[in-house]
Amino acid sequence: MSRWVAPLAVLALVGAGVIWFVSAYERAPAREWVGPSGEARRNLYLAAERFAARMGLATRELRSLPELDTLKTDSVLLLPSRRQALDPRRMQEIVAWVEEGGHLIAEAELVGVADPLFELLGVERAAAPAPAKPVPIELPGGRKLAVSIFGAMTLQADGTNAARYVSFPYGDGMVSALAGLQFARNQVIGNEDNAAFLWHLLSLTRAAELQVYLRPERLSLWAFLVQHAAPVLVATAALLALWLWRIAPRFGPVRPDAPPARRRLLDHLRASGRFYWAQGLRGRLAIAARDAALRAITRAQPDFAASSAAERVARLCALAAIPGEEAQRFMSAGGSLPGADFIRIVHVAQRIHSALERGNYGK
Repeated sequence: MSRWVAPLAVLALVGAGVIWFVSAYERAPAREWVGPSGEARRNLYLAAERFAARMGLATRELRSLPELDTLKTDSVLLLPSRRQALDPRRMQEIVAWVEEGGHLIAEAELVGVADPLFELLGVERAAAPAPAKPVPIELPGGRKLAVSIFGAMTLQADGTNAARYVSFPYGDGMVSALAGLQFARNQVIGNEDNAAFLWHLLSLTRAAELQVYLRPERLSLWAFLVQHAAPVLVATAALLALWLWRIAPRFGPVRPDAPPARRRLLDHLRASGRFYWAQGLRGRLAIAARDAALRAITRAQPDFAASSAAERVARLCALAAIPGEEAQRFMSAGGSLPGADFIRIVHVAQRIHSALERGNYGK
């Protein structure tokens, strides 16, 4: 029974902890910033367009340089910075459009970066510390707004004081130059008085449409693949890494070579015989086989070497049990032999060795 005391005590403590946690805490909803997606990620001023549409203005996006040639007179053009793609002719046409009654809301380029459009409009830039909090702007009538303009500069035009924002008539139109357009971007347009300030700018003229110039983006195959085929890229990179790992040289101690296999004498003899056969030297092999058989007979019968040729043939016939003609061919073997003759000579030599091993000396 005592062995169950410790597990039950642990279980009771865990249960008490669960009851305390449930009674002390409760689930509560929480907001989490996940960033823009879809059209909002590509168009920083989508919220400003939606806001203007709700306020009764038509909206249009200008996504290419030729579309700047179709500006309407009774409209507002929102022109962000980084517009180096504008050529001098188009900048002259934008200035002429303002003179004819258009309203240009333009963001200044960074100090140190050329801004030919502001030079044509007579707007000067001067470096200044970037504000740490929204800038107070006083509207006609005394109303003050806190606006998110965080550009590190001040602007000044003829007849205006240096400020983060200047607005002045230009011909029959209006120019509103700002150190930054952060107040009109998706992330902050709903903060402070940014939406009210944007509506104030749009109401400076009797505009019926808001036109937003979106800097044309360069087509990028890499960006397209990352957006639409990220899993494929990851799988390809993994396969490439595995392939490189497979073909890369291994590091570490060198493995010793396996000891060479020791060949038998028969293997060497077989290899030598195949070499002679392939080179057409069967006669040498036949002579070697014949001489070896005759030496074996001489060791067994010492007087064989001193016997006459006819007697040697007779003894050979008796020893190997072969006809006299075959014994004669055996004794005179040599030169270039056909394959069949070579086989017969070797066969006779083997019969001689077998007979000598049995002790049959033909006597």
